[in-house]
Amino acid sequence: MPTEQQPLKVTLYQPHVGQMTLHNSQARFRVLACGRRWGKTLACSNEMAKHALEHNDCVCMWVAPTYRQTMIAFRLMVKALRGVFASDPNKSEMRLELVNGSVIQFASAERYDNLRGEGVSFLVMDESAQIMEEAWTAALRPALSDTNGRAIFIGTPRGRNWFWNIFQLGLDPLEEEWESFTFPTAANPYIPAKEIASAKRSLPEETFLAEYEAEFLEESAGVFRNIDGCVMGGIEDPREGYTYVIGLDLAKYEDFTVVTVLNFENMHIDYWQRFNKIDWEDQLDIVAETAQRYNHALVEMDATGVGDPLVVSLQKRGVMVNAIKFNNIRKEQYVTNLRTMLQNKEITFPYLPVLIKELKMYSYHFTDLRNIVYGAPPGKHDDTITSLMLCAWKAQNRGVIPFETSTTVTQELANYPERELEDEWMKQRQSQVKESLRFMLAHGIMPE
Repeated sequence: MPTEQQPLKVTLYQPHVGQMTLHNSQARFRVLACGRRWGKTLACSNEMAKHALEHNDCVCMWVAPTYRQTMIAFRLMVKALRGVFASDPNKSEMRLELVNGSVIQFASAERYDNLRGEGVSFLVMDESAQIMEEAWTAALRPALSDTNGRAIFIGTPRGRNWFWNIFQLGLDPLEEEWESFTFPTAANPYIPAKEIASAKRSLPEETFLAEYEAEFLEESAGVFRNIDGCVMGGIEDPREGYTYVIGLDLAKYEDFTVVTVLNFENMHIDYWQRFNKIDWEDQLDIVAETAQRYNHALVEMDATGVGDPLVVSLQKRGVMVNAIKFNNIRKEQYVTNLRTMLQNKEITFPYLPVLIKELKMYSYHFTDLRNIVYGAPPGKHDDTITSLMLCAWKAQNRGVIPFETSTTVTQELANYPERELEDEWMKQRQSQVKESLRFMLAHGIMPE
């Protein structure tokens, strides 16, 4: 307590057995890998509140991957410490000031350079596996040095990344400052067993193992596996009579445009290109040239954020385009399909370091409604994955590619009567339709 004359009395929560194991640890650095809903955020918010009350004029910091995640701990702490604030909780600055002079600051790790500052006495890194390692090594670890500060790292396993590395430190008896703990969701006595059983039935095995059993899977976040086993061959020139599908993820400045050409005959990525900071028209020219070179390949395009005009611009260049607009349900379907193909080695690609890195880092999180949202970790890209899973989805049935028919082209022209469609473009479209129909007839596919 801050003083013997004026003790601060705050009633915190009633921990379950697993949470008490964390609280009883005297290690300077504690690493907690737990299944979802085990109660790690609740436990650590109470641990931080206790530290702030027992140490006058100290600075405590709670760091999470995003602003939304910091708000969860902020609200818990406001509720727990009601009655001992020196001033009203500052929601805009995410700051709590206590009557004993201690301060609790909440921050997002999205721009970790902003975390540099005064010394920190007590630190919690929430969902550590989703935070860049540099946030700890470059910004937060030095902040603990002059105070001899303590830290707790909490999270759900996301593969064998830096969170896994520090978890190993806590298992090493020679690392006296470190201690690690792992608990499955079932260790929380307040979670019904039937709820966990339901999750096991409905979720992919690797997702359940990471999210509910708190297991560190060998590859990435448990989203994609057997990635290295699918690396083979190289870039290949187009072959006469072969069918190709292109996965296209367009971007202009911050993200990257990725063009992935899948050989439909052997399910190998025969061509791959990645670039950014190029004007739209130049990008579309590159895509059109690639599609034409690879036997007038059908383009599966992510049109979620780029709009219909770019689709029309590609069509005017003589490209067959299937525009895909993602929502959470559709994206989960595409991710699941690509995961299955990689696991079964049904798709292969050359050694492409950027693609391999993004596949291994691909992650997910659960929304408040318990839906899975897939994407790259904060500060990373997933454009190569979007491009790959677009063409993988189109090829999943190995033969049933619904190429455009003459009816489709007629409807397309009717939708844009005000546009001047050049005769040469019309000839290209008619030629492509004939090629598509020949392919469909040869493979016994009925036009849609």
